[in-house]
Amino acid sequence: MQEYLHKTRLSEKMDTLGFHLLALLLSLGFFLLLWGLRLSALSAGFSLYILILLLRRKTRDGRLIRKEKKLRARIGGELALERLLLSPADQAHFEIAMLISLQKPLQLLRSGNEGMLCSQDEEKFFIVFAQLPLSSSLGAEKVLSVQRAAKARGAARALLCAPCKISPEARTQAAGEIPVSFMERDEMIALFGAANPATDGQLVQLGKRRKNHPPARKWLRLIFDPRRAPRYALYSGLLLSMYLLTRLPYYIAPGLICAFLAAFCRCFSKGEKSI
Repeated sequence: MQEYLHKTRLSEKMDTLGFHLLALLLSLGFFLLLWGLRLSALSAGFSLYILILLLRRKTRDGRLIRKEKKLRARIGGELALERLLLSPADQAHFEIAMLISLQKPLQLLRSGNEGMLCSQDEEKFFIVFAQLPLSSSLGAEKVLSVQRAAKARGAARALLCAPCKISPEARTQAAGEIPVSFMERDEMIALFGAANPATDGQLVQLGKRRKNHPPARKWLRLIFDPRRAPRYALYSGLLLSMYLLTRLPYYIAPGLICAFLAAFCRCFSKGEKSI
């Protein structure tokens, strides 16, 4: 859930500034390439930039509503997965099977600590929710235990819901006498999120978690997150392009800082992989 807490006011302002710079550069660049460096090209480019801003403002409400629905579904799915990791095993198997039955015509037969026995078109199959954290990896041993449990209950196939990474050995083991298919993390988040989007109370609790200031090491990990490297590179390119276009020196320093941050993020990611 920490990925939703990384957005800061500074990053939001930088995103807005980056959009304005990109829209202005594209608008001016189009007419400068079309007509050359003349006053009419600059005025037409600036007019196109104003038109883009007006269109963006016009469609903002609809975009915000769609974005809010998508974010509520995503957060609701994440919270539901976190809750299932701490729930009793039989309850976790039952809940995931119930949600799947809303999309497919399933008949729930019997629940237990090892999984949920279901039937579809007179064929029995086994549904299992693997209570493993995101940082772990699903191995072949878990798949083998699911296959044994499914065979013991007379199921012809099994569905293993994995909220973590699935190892290549597990995928190889899945093609056995009892075939096992996987439902991965993103599919489960979409499934739970559609049924249980995040409520206002849950969003308030998430906001309270954001107010807890992390220690300096976490701030450094946040600033030098490898996923931020493309964004820093984009800001650097936009700022240095503004310097080349306007010859105003105060674009140089922030542009070079963003370039340094992009390079450092990539070095940081390589260092983590080597470790």
